[in-house]
Amino acid sequence: MKFRQQGSTLIIVLIFLVAITIIGTLAIRQSMVGLNIATNSQVQQLLVQNSDAAFFNVEEERNLLRSLASNGMFGFIDTPNRKDVEMVFCFRGTNTDFFNLNQASLMQWREGDTTPTNDMMGTNGYCDVEKAGNFFTSGRRVTMTQVAVKFPSSMPDTDPFFGALYNTDEEVLKRLEAVKVVKVFAVSITPGISNVDRTSINVCLQQRMNEVTIPDGTTVDENVLERQSVTECLDELNIPFASHVNEYVIAQDFS
Repeated sequence: MKFRQQGSTLIIVLIFLVAITIIGTLAIRQSMVGLNIATNSQVQQLLVQNSDAAFFNVEEERNLLRSLASNGMFGFIDTPNRKDVEMVFCFRGTNTDFFNLNQASLMQWREGDTTPTNDMMGTNGYCDVEKAGNFFTSGRRVTMTQVAVKFPSSMPDTDPFFGALYNTDEEVLKRLEAVKVVKVFAVSITPGISNVDRTSINVCLQQRMNEVTIPDGTTVDENVLERQSVTECLDELNIPFASHVNEYVIAQDFS
């Protein structure tokens, strides 16, 4: 009788151990899922904040005045021969100036090309995840934000009043005659949490346009890789990113 009791105790202890192991495993798994959700939420919030920081710098009064100069990010491409050209630069948060023409590149599709031309001003403007240079938005070296500026050659057909100024003062409207629309794109990524080959990420950033514009007369297969935008390329590689675009109306006051 004594041996039977000892055997029963052993079985009960083993059952408790198995139950505790299962409960512990489930708890750890649940914690890992919760941690992944929290991490993904934090990463997405960080990406959005960095994109917002880029737009804040675009709209900052001091930067805006510089942007309209001939060597500014608006003024430099505000010419008839640079319509649909993307002025691209990496938002280097530790730099004193938000935009520097010497650290910018131009990207465009030209008639007969099968891939965009990205080196008309060199390739120093593109964010580079392979180099150790200052391509991050902060000293923490976590997030990169690439900014592109573009004057579209035509207005969307869906909105006949696209780019119009809303004002009830007729005198003001008479003075504000030169109205132009410029698009600013901000694409933020966190390359450190991705296992994707760094060269592939650079291909998305350096050889893709944010808004693909093909010149009239150029025939390119709609399904070829070269027609992808930056965001489509990053999405295909399953890289965490945030992409935003703002449209600004620039009007010249003739008063």
